[in-house]
Amino acid sequence: MKKLVIDGQRFFNEDGAQVILNGINLVCKDKAKGYVEPCDASLFAWFRDQGFNVVRLGLIWDGVEPEPGVYDDAYLSRIKQQVVWAEQHDLYVFLDMHQDLYSLLYGDGAPAWATLSDDLPHVTGHIWSDAYMESPAVNRALDHFWRNTPASDGIGLQDHYAAMWKHAAQFMADCPNIIGYDMMNEPYPGTSGQEVLGTIIGAYAGHVMGIADPNMEQLAGLWFDEEKRLEVLAGMAEMDTYRILVDSAREASQIFEREVLAPFFDKTAAAIRSVSPDGFLMLETSYFSNMGIESGLQLVQDSAGQTLHYQVFAPHGYDLVVDTEHYDIYNQDRVQLIFATHRKVQERLNVPVLVGEWGAFSQHPATFQLSRQIIAIFERYLWSNTYWCWCDGFKEAPYAKALNRAYPQATAGVLTAYRYDHDNGSLSIEFVSSVGETLIYHPHLESISTSDVAVAGTDAYQIELRPFPDSKSGHLAITVPDQGNKITITIGR
Repeated sequence: MKKLVIDGQRFFNEDGAQVILNGINLVCKDKAKGYVEPCDASLFAWFRDQGFNVVRLGLIWDGVEPEPGVYDDAYLSRIKQQVVWAEQHDLYVFLDMHQDLYSLLYGDGAPAWATLSDDLPHVTGHIWSDAYMESPAVNRALDHFWRNTPASDGIGLQDHYAAMWKHAAQFMADCPNIIGYDMMNEPYPGTSGQEVLGTIIGAYAGHVMGIADPNMEQLAGLWFDEEKRLEVLAGMAEMDTYRILVDSAREASQIFEREVLAPFFDKTAAAIRSVSPDGFLMLETSYFSNMGIESGLQLVQDSAGQTLHYQVFAPHGYDLVVDTEHYDIYNQDRVQLIFATHRKVQERLNVPVLVGEWGAFSQHPATFQLSRQIIAIFERYLWSNTYWCWCDGFKEAPYAKALNRAYPQATAGVLTAYRYDHDNGSLSIEFVSSVGETLIYHPHLESISTSDVAVAGTDAYQIELRPFPDSKSGHLAITVPDQGNKITITIGR
């Protein structure tokens, strides 16, 4: 596969073509399955046929390092087999060290030996993520991790984590389609997260409820009561109000990113880069930025304070009703705000964006239109993305039909705009040309002829249709010999 590089806010392949990465998460959190999604090569063929060209592939710390300093290479071999299947079907991979609620004792992630909760109780909520705010055990275990508290062998938890990442990256080093490393899924601050939540609650009390001196514990209980939560969400529906709430929590959230997350990324990245010098470093925000709080994320630096090359901003974005069936109050304005805020951070960092997670939709019919709206945001910003996530029933889901769209996978030149119209199946692409081949994925290639393709900006071009084996989809390869032309390609009406 063609090697990818980074230039400013864009991905390019070794031929100089600008690349849009469009894909899916494949993450198994089930210890009973060995933390590997049961599948074979045919799944990756289907991914390719759907237009995916990248997979965010999950690793679990408990799977990699079940005992302190002991690595399970049999587990890594099973993951590596999936990487090989991906390469056979022209899919890039970036590895995601996944966690939810920090540990397998509460969700997935850290092994039991790395979970130091001081015997505090674990509390669950109506939604799994409520435990981040409610569970003393989860928060204490996270506190110990961020403090690098020694495990039973005297080695710090973060030091174990970095060494574990180094081993995994070294094990996969001969896989040419691995492009990067997502160092931790949705880092949560631990106990200091209560400060973030507290500022939001205080702002909500003042601006929505008109309470100047709120009872914070009582107000927090509104969020954890399923019925009252809907009332709170209604109070957050106006964007002027919602901006006040997320802005109020910005500093409290960014302190964690500056003082705790940045040194952790520096340490982990150094371990990874020691065995993978050019692997992309996929940078996630604090958990709270998923809801629109502006991230204070900093680029990774080496021990001399120099910014490392090849970094990617990999935020997540979900509306507040995620993991529920409340699609009747799903707020697209909030989603627009979340991604506009991520765009602001991208411009500050000046690196590419690959949205690592979005969606998490059910089989509800509304998810088709919601997915279309979010994809339109990615198209407007020229962002890459991986949908969360592959699951049983995915192929039949309404949102899957929206994900299957035409788009420019590799553009010979600088891509300036593109848009797919789901209603009539048309695709428009604008770019400034360089010499080379533009490769466009189309889900309905079998029904397209060269007469359906219009090219403006040059009279000299070639079109080749390249169907995938046993598939209705495939690539259009369009070659423009001129350099520096403003080219528009339109496929369909």
